[in-house]
Amino acid sequence: MNLLIAAVFGYLLGSIPAGVLAARRAGRDILHEGSGNPGATNALRVMGPYWALLVLIGDTGKGILAAYIGWKLGGPLGSALGGAAAAVGHAYSLFLRGQGGKVVAVSLGVLLFWGWPLVVGALVVFLIVLGVTRIVSLSSMLAALAAALMAAAGVPPLPGVLHYAVFFLVLVLIWRHRPNIERLLRHEEKRLGSRG
Repeated sequence: MNLLIAAVFGYLLGSIPAGVLAARRAGRDILHEGSGNPGATNALRVMGPYWALLVLIGDTGKGILAAYIGWKLGGPLGSALGGAAAAVGHAYSLFLRGQGGKVVAVSLGVLLFWGWPLVVGALVVFLIVLGVTRIVSLSSMLAALAAALMAAAGVPPLPGVLHYAVFFLVLVLIWRHRPNIERLLRHEEKRLGSRG
């Protein structure tokens, strides 16, 4: 029962649309402006750095809390279920009728709870790729893959079930970036600082 509660709580928590709530406070409709994505990158384009930071903190916090509550309810397996469910909830939000974000910040929060070295390694890759390309989507996907490789290499050592959970997060993240991948292949993906 505790594992089911961890999963349901994680999904509901992940479904809370921090970007949409922040946009409403700012008098904007983030789902119909910019890229239409409720994440921090689109919040930066549409509303500016202050609101983007709030969205980033909110979405990251969802991941941390889901993984933490899951751990309290069911140890590593509970945390894996809670964190994975939060990612699914963020990607396919109950409150947005199945719409959602790219799960980057939520995954960041989950990984931060499971092992901060994963986040440090991913962040290094993210910043390097972003510095070279100024493409957030590409930077995010490569950073996620770096985290998966670190987990597979045992850096840091994690309970076995969390290895699988890390891979699941990466798969969801890449799946949600399918339109970005298509634009990257067409050389049409927007760069950070571009308009629209």
